[in-house]
Amino acid sequence: MSSTSGGLAASSARRTAAIGIVMMACAVSGQAAAWVDPVAPATREAALADDRVASARDRVLPFVVSILTVREDYAQGNGRLNVSGGSGTVVTAAGHVVTNAHVTQNGRAFRVIFADQRERAARLVGEDSLSDVAVLQVDPVDGEQFAHARFSSTLTLRSGDTVMAMGAPWGYSQSLSMGVVNNTSRLLASFFQDEADYEASLGPDEPTGRYYAWIQHDAAISPGNSGGPLVDLDGNVVGVNTRGSVLGGDMAFAIPAPEAMAIANQLIANGTVTRSTLGFKLRSLHGTGHDRGALVYAVQRDSPAARAGLTTGDRILAVNGRDLDVRLPEQVPAAQRLLAELPSGKPAKLRVQDGGKARILDVVPEPYPSDRGDEFELRPFGLTLVALTPAMAARRGLDDAQGLLVTGVRPGGAASTLRPAPVAGDVLRRVAGNRVHARAHLDPWLVPVEGKVEPVLVEIEHRGEQRVALLVPQHGDVTRSPLPDLPKPWSGVEVQAVTPVLARALGVGEGHGYRITRVYPTSPLAAAGAQVGDVLVSIAERPLKPANETDVQSFHERVADIDEAGPVRFRAVRTGRVLELDATLRSAPLPAAAQRSSEIAQLDAVVRDLAFYDRVALRLPEDARGVIVEQVQTGSPAGLAHLQVGDAIVSLDGEPIDDVMSFRIAFRKAQETDTPAIAFEVRRGAESRLLYLDKSWLSEAR
Repeated sequence: MSSTSGGLAASSARRTAAIGIVMMACAVSGQAAAWVDPVAPATREAALADDRVASARDRVLPFVVSILTVREDYAQGNGRLNVSGGSGTVVTAAGHVVTNAHVTQNGRAFRVIFADQRERAARLVGEDSLSDVAVLQVDPVDGEQFAHARFSSTLTLRSGDTVMAMGAPWGYSQSLSMGVVNNTSRLLASFFQDEADYEASLGPDEPTGRYYAWIQHDAAISPGNSGGPLVDLDGNVVGVNTRGSVLGGDMAFAIPAPEAMAIANQLIANGTVTRSTLGFKLRSLHGTGHDRGALVYAVQRDSPAARAGLTTGDRILAVNGRDLDVRLPEQVPAAQRLLAELPSGKPAKLRVQDGGKARILDVVPEPYPSDRGDEFELRPFGLTLVALTPAMAARRGLDDAQGLLVTGVRPGGAASTLRPAPVAGDVLRRVAGNRVHARAHLDPWLVPVEGKVEPVLVEIEHRGEQRVALLVPQHGDVTRSPLPDLPKPWSGVEVQAVTPVLARALGVGEGHGYRITRVYPTSPLAAAGAQVGDVLVSIAERPLKPANETDVQSFHERVADIDEAGPVRFRAVRTGRVLELDATLRSAPLPAAAQRSSEIAQLDAVVRDLAFYDRVALRLPEDARGVIVEQVQTGSPAGLAHLQVGDAIVSLDGEPIDDVMSFRIAFRKAQETDTPAIAFEVRRGAESRLLYLDKSWLSEAR
């Protein structure tokens, strides 16, 4: 599992090898002491096991790497960057690394960390979601050659064999756990489950693990172990750890090494895996009463198999003269792999039996179609979309596979304002009257237009209904200027209500008033000499009487109602003495809600002008300038740079930030420099910090 994997999580106690130490003593009797073999049998076995573990470790662990992936995932209509981790094994001198496809999926940048802590950039050579195998290649330095491990070409594993899982669980590199093989050929389905439902359970649109059975073992693996090797005590890489389970104790699952390496070799050679389809599904004969062949339980409409006359209930006895006997569910993946490896366009002969009648069918395999299209964000529309494939359309009962499936709607985005708003599962069929079924069809709406943005007519299918709406695309940063606040007099203090009971306890008599709890620097009452603890009892000779012990609003309203231009007299009680404080009121500082803000599209964050109360909270000088981070989307570039809500950004790449507009200008300027990162100087609490944004994390305009 990768460190952000949403699949089955493996969580088990680490296994440790305990080697008993046998204490020997020589008993001396009246006779001469007999010599005893200094290495007892149990000790010899333990020492031998220890040597095998160490030897196996040293043959593979130096070639196990940690993988850091910056990936773009999609949620709520946003493309969001996340950092996840996995493991892999160097398998060629050219620096190819075998890992899981779910470690590299949606990856935009990759880094590989070697056992000696070298860290290198890597590129994706290819990934195959159907097998969950991917290959990265490390960028070499000066033509260097890489030491590497080798995968076993055949397996002789048995239940009970000791194995080691190597990798980086939770990002802890160069970790090793031990366990035993539980089963050498496991499907992730129990005997309570209908065998025909197994493939759908592997993934709704990408059924990972269709072409092999797993090695089940109980060596502890956790998120981050994904893609790391499973190693036997002879130091052979026997599998690629992929999944764990919390449902049945210490259960983990690995792709058998021969199957994993066969896929990896195709990816290294071609960047992709070539497969064919005949358009039917197989199940085993288990529970059917038959003893030969493999049972056809589904045939797709208008598929090669359907056109050749294959029907549900037929049994495939042989493929191109090769007998096919699938008696048990664990034998189904190998049969499906045999069919998938048939060359496309070249007729294949199937010997088929229907009841007691056998026949030969000539079937022409077709190239295996994509199970799932590419997902992307269409930011001007506030949508994330994925191109429909025939398989996706069939699974959703859609008659038309030409369209873009809505996977998320951005809150506050253009699509969210439609009535009714689209939801995940709807299909975008047309834009401006034109059919859309690929990302390229939406390119005209990615580019901002000069002047007023005109609405565009979109057609969206919702549960069989064809709906139309006018959508106004949103481009780039969005700056919001709030309505101006009417100026109100301000005294510059915070207070709490003082009732007669509290007044007696404070020793200020039997009356009412407001106790000062905070005095803002350079405020009117601060200039008049007010202090925390003073109890204000009147303003302009009018008594202050709070309605109850929580009523502070009445004080601020009384101050706001004053329209005198000159000094206003506040009467206060301080430690038993009555004071008269003459303060010249001024307009109240604008609150945060009244500040100008801007949504920075490429950061996926909202910043606003620094306000008076921000400066007070952060202990900044009254004339300090900057912007406050008001929103940060999870997994956004701003989030990856560790910016937090409430941070005050005071400079960007050394440029002082005055307000929202200067921030936008400085941010655009910083992107044009040739430095790899953008530096933000922020004030957080009592600290000043420098935070860095890797430019490779910035989303491209979509």
